[in-house]
Amino acid sequence: MRLFKILLLGAFVVLVSNTISAQAIGVRAGANISNIDVNGLNTNAKTGLYVGIYKEIPLIKGLLFVQPELQYSQEGFSTKNAPDTKIDYLTVPILAKVYAVKLLSFETGPQFAFKVSDNANFLDAKSFVPSWAFGMSLNLPLGLSINGRYISSLNDTFNNVDGKNQVFQIGAAFQF
Repeated sequence: MRLFKILLLGAFVVLVSNTISAQAIGVRAGANISNIDVNGLNTNAKTGLYVGIYKEIPLIKGLLFVQPELQYSQEGFSTKNAPDTKIDYLTVPILAKVYAVKLLSFETGPQFAFKVSDNANFLDAKSFVPSWAFGMSLNLPLGLSINGRYISSLNDTFNNVDGKNQVFQIGAAFQF
């Protein structure tokens, strides 16, 4: 598992440091609304934040891009009889981004989450959670965009508990 993390981080660094022309670097931030789908446990969504950087690398000029990102993401859930559960991740989405028109783009791809910290005393949160992300952006002038994204984990979030993270992100990005 440690070797996989090192390889993944290495691939991300190579993508980010690549010197293909017409690349765009940006920052993004916003709110997470996250929950976990666990049978037999009544949970409520928890609000957190995310902040990160990204790079748009063109594959087909003006149409198709690869967008690797690195972001900090606060996720979790709440229940009536226990304190809020909070899990902080360092996430690495690697998305395919398609511009339908200059104003509207769609993105999808894998996301790899590495646990930074958690307060889940009664649950054993996994240190690595792969997910899949779907999203869209409204691209405004001057490099500003409004983003929405849905992320669903592919594996269980906790050891010995059948439950997967589900996150809605709404935020903004600025491209330099």
